[in-house]
Amino acid sequence: MKKTFLTILLALFATILVACGNDSASKESESTSGESNNGSEKEVITIGYQKGNTLNILKEHGNLDEALSEAGYQVEWKVFPTGTVLLEALNTNNIDFGHASDGNAVFMQAGGHPLHYVASESPYPEGVALVVKADSDIKSVEDFKGKTIGVTKGGNQHYLLLVALEQAGISQDEVDIKFYKDAAEGLAAFTKGEFDVYGTWDPYLAIVENTVETRTIVNGFDLTENRTFYFATEELLSEKTDVVSIILEELQNADQWANENKEEISKILAKELGLDVEPIQQANERRSFGVQKIDDTITLSQQQLADTFYKAGLLESEISVQEAVQIDDAIIPDNIQ
Repeated sequence: MKKTFLTILLALFATILVACGNDSASKESESTSGESNNGSEKEVITIGYQKGNTLNILKEHGNLDEALSEAGYQVEWKVFPTGTVLLEALNTNNIDFGHASDGNAVFMQAGGHPLHYVASESPYPEGVALVVKADSDIKSVEDFKGKTIGVTKGGNQHYLLLVALEQAGISQDEVDIKFYKDAAEGLAAFTKGEFDVYGTWDPYLAIVENTVETRTIVNGFDLTENRTFYFATEELLSEKTDVVSIILEELQNADQWANENKEEISKILAKELGLDVEPIQQANERRSFGVQKIDDTITLSQQQLADTFYKAGLLESEISVQEAVQIDDAIIPDNIQ
């Protein structure tokens, strides 16, 4: 049975309030490894994460803390409300390692900030979609002409919209793109009829599907890979390659565990996000977790995203993604292809 709109909206607002607290709250650390057996302090490796994502799974699984402790390091976890804030912390050396979306990465690089890609998470194309209400007369992207479409500016659904419009031969000037701030605002606007088409992403896509009678016009399949990327500081990559290898190895181990235990993962992430388990489970069932080495195909896909955003006037300047992908293959552990 579908949840009432009010219940879901209140849950979304609660989640966003938790996630978007002040900077001091977002940067509070959770230290999960103690001192070494002989009482001496271990060198701290600080990892930034966002709630509900793969590094959050790694943190809760606990295998990285154990592996780095055995190597003589202590893990300190810092939670951030967005990928943009996390990358800013990485750029200022307030964290050593973290993750962010494909869009966050190109915006950061276009802003002139150094960026060091380390690896990619598996693509998640079905986790982003453009939906309409079930009784809408919109049947395909070709019907978007003259319609109002809600997306977050520079978000994965914004990119999906731009690619879908281009493929359908429709210019941006032929649609009315409205930007919403966050998931709660977007859901409220869509429910009230302010958007004819609503762009959203998991787990909020799953929430919408269980809250409002909708039809998916298009998702990311064959249009966008919808990837999360992993990043590190230049210092970590040049001076502590052993640490990077351990993080990636244990991240892959946690991802494979997540694939085999999706019900348990859904409970963990639902608690972290303050959401019901059902939509989290629905979202997890349409994705596969896994770390991937960044090859030419992935780099090209990311470059296409950057070029599309630049062409749409969203990026300050053109960028070369390849310049930020200079990872030594020797750092990549054997369990990652």
